[in-house]
Amino acid sequence: MDTLLQLMESYGYIAMFVAMALENANIPIPSEVVLGFAGFLISQQIFSFWTTFAVACIAGVVGSIISYWLGSYGGRPLLLKYGKYIFFNERKFRMAEDLFNKYGGIAVIICRCLPGVRTFISFPAGVARYPFWRFVIFTIIGTIPWTLLLVWAGSLLGSHWRDLIQYNHIFLMAVAALCVVAAVVFVWHKRRRRNVA
Repeated sequence: MDTLLQLMESYGYIAMFVAMALENANIPIPSEVVLGFAGFLISQQIFSFWTTFAVACIAGVVGSIISYWLGSYGGRPLLLKYGKYIFFNERKFRMAEDLFNKYGGIAVIICRCLPGVRTFISFPAGVARYPFWRFVIFTIIGTIPWTLLLVWAGSLLGSHWRDLIQYNHIFLMAVAALCVVAAVVFVWHKRRRRNVA
């Protein structure tokens, strides 16, 4: 991780973008570390808050699209063959797949904030050939609260940003709650528009 942090100091937003895209493509890079350190750089006025937030969100969506395409074109055989290299086994896939099959696009929003399935949900969405643009929209909605809270927390903690890792579970619960609220508001708004029409 120290190497990653050094790269972020040297290459700024580019290094952060690559790290976040890889994490969302299921390469095991903890976003709490990346965004927590980015928050620290904001507190030092090296990074800008809104630029960091935007770059991290875009990277998250790009990484998720990569995972979606892998699921769409490689399917379950790809997972069984290579999943072990990224700590993605069939049990995790089945859990994400069950959530996706039960709740559809809403599962993408909620799972984007849940540890263990946050990045994995993109793969079964691809396997199921879920409509691409719907997937992208739901991914954006689910990515925003997670990214916003972690960047904000890191910038607030400043030099104590590593507390994000130590008290990780508290932040994850707060982000998950935000995602659930976002999902409920989205569904309510969608149904309301449908009823009006």
